[in-house]
Amino acid sequence: MLKVLAIVGSPRKGKNNDTLVDYMLKGIAYDKKRPVSIEKFYADKMHVASCKACEGCGRKKGCVLKDDMNSLYQKFDEADIVIISSPLYFNSVSSQLKAIIDRNQAIWSSKYILNDSLINKDKRRLGYFICTAGMPDEPNLFDATLPIMELFFKSINTIHEGNFFVPNVDQQPIMEDEAMLQKVHALGVELAKKAATL
Repeated sequence: MLKVLAIVGSPRKGKNNDTLVDYMLKGIAYDKKRPVSIEKFYADKMHVASCKACEGCGRKKGCVLKDDMNSLYQKFDEADIVIISSPLYFNSVSSQLKAIIDRNQAIWSSKYILNDSLINKDKRRLGYFICTAGMPDEPNLFDATLPIMELFFKSINTIHEGNFFVPNVDQQPIMEDEAMLQKVHALGVELAKKAATL
């Protein structure tokens, strides 16, 4: 059973980010001979407090804050594929998604301070990042998101397999762009094939 975890970082359900994630998930589940379990969450609907930098996770395994993040640690561990999406907000990811990313400090501390990892460090996972921007394309438009996502995927011992960047969605909404939807669907198909070989 291929386990897929998707987190939509946009607060707008059914819009550009959400639609792209849905089409990638459809691609992952395309081969009916390969059983797939998919869990999809909206960061905006989750109760995840911001990291308090209390250093509690450096003294005791896990996070002292008790909210939805505690279940996400286990879901990151169990997943074979992790899909993260976000709109581009001031050249970065959404604040809702960033709260989740920052709380991965507990995983980092468990691995490198406590030497008692919250997740299986030997398990191989694949990660994909989807990001949209309302403005037209320009050089380096999405570059500021890359160090954030690379470090996030590294924290959960996940191969950052790729990115899917779509600019100009204010003028060309994803929901009306069939070519783009088919492209992300095809990426999902290939992602599932690769994950099955890990």
